[in-house]
Amino acid sequence: MQNTNSETRNRLILDPEGFAEKERLVSYEIGNALLMLNLELQQNFGLRAEEYQIFMLIVLSTVQRFARNPGSEVTLLGRTTMPPEVSGSISRRRISETLDIPLETVRRTVASLLARDLIVERSRGCLSTPGGTLSRLSEDALPERIARRLLSVSNTMARLGAAKLAVSG
Repeated sequence: MQNTNSETRNRLILDPEGFAEKERLVSYEIGNALLMLNLELQQNFGLRAEEYQIFMLIVLSTVQRFARNPGSEVTLLGRTTMPPEVSGSISRRRISETLDIPLETVRRTVASLLARDLIVERSRGCLSTPGGTLSRLSEDALPERIARRLLSVSNTMARLGAAKLAVSG
């Protein structure tokens, strides 16, 4: 349930001193969570590591434009499929530059992802997901498991003293 009290907002913040004291444990918790989450997503889509990296960049690029400015599109905040007109895209060249992967490798991987219908090319050089990716993941409650795992890391950081509750008004 969302906090509707406009006077206070609770949130976790990093405790630099506590973090420094337990940095190895906190780094392990974060690294382990990231690795396990990425492996689960990679296996869910049946992708090799490099394919997964390219695919995830395309997924995030598809949602980025909407996420930065959701405006009045409140119906799209859940798992409703995003229509192409609000979706973002990314080019092969930008993928290559962002991930520091040779352009030819990106081209081959994109061709494979297109053939498996994991991505679409809406216009020349504009790659995005076809829609429904979040719904597909939600069938197995994967987004919820990811959220729970990230909250677990935050709670572990608080338990270790690397994060603390801050109240701002």
